[in-house]
Amino acid sequence: MDNTILNFEKRKVEINIYLDYLVLLDKDGVELKYKEFQETKYTPVSSEFLTTLTANSFLLLYNVIESTIRNSIIAIYYNIKEEGVTFTELSDNLKKLWTKFETDRFKEGNFRIETIREFVLEFANKIAKEEVVMFSEEWMDFSGNLDANEIRGLAEKIGFLKSPDGRNLVKIKDKRNRLAHGEHTFYDVGKDFSVRDIVDLKNEVFDYLDDVVRNVGQYIQNKSFKSTVSSPPG
Repeated sequence: MDNTILNFEKRKVEINIYLDYLVLLDKDGVELKYKEFQETKYTPVSSEFLTTLTANSFLLLYNVIESTIRNSIIAIYYNIKEEGVTFTELSDNLKKLWTKFETDRFKEGNFRIETIREFVLEFANKIAKEEVVMFSEEWMDFSGNLDANEIRGLAEKIGFLKSPDGRNLVKIKDKRNRLAHGEHTFYDVGKDFSVRDIVDLKNEVFDYLDDVVRNVGQYIQNKSFKSTVSSPPG
């Protein structure tokens, strides 16, 4: 979990530096100073440029959301491995989740009865031999869809405490996806938001993720991924 926190704090710093400059550029009368052929020149900050920088903030904010959630879940998976947890020792939530991941390979019309038999035997052997359960990072496929509702769903599936609020995360996800998929230009996205709006969104994201990281840390500390430990209420 230490790496998750370190990565989160690093991204916080990056975003704060970016927004500090954005706030400066948004001030009345600000000009950029540069040299051309040994002559000092000044140019005003264009509104179009500022709007593009404002829109780019949505990419930065979504990036910290997805990376922090991904790293938090990886931390849980890592601790399950380090603790040597077997299937029978898993919490009920994680038994269901692991079984789902393992059986997702069977898509309708894409398997034979022999394949199912082999899988059932393999599954039974893992339980009988008390093998350590392995959760794969490849099973996490957020595909640009993380918002507060999706994160609460992950919390419910895994068993850690849900974080309240985060209502504007869906707005960040939507704007990021429109930019990433080329549906809107940076100007189209940025023109409807002030720099102050972005700073407010940043503060909400940081507060929300702080709570998620704290809840996951408590989940790991209490070893709530084990069936012998009660999971926190959802």
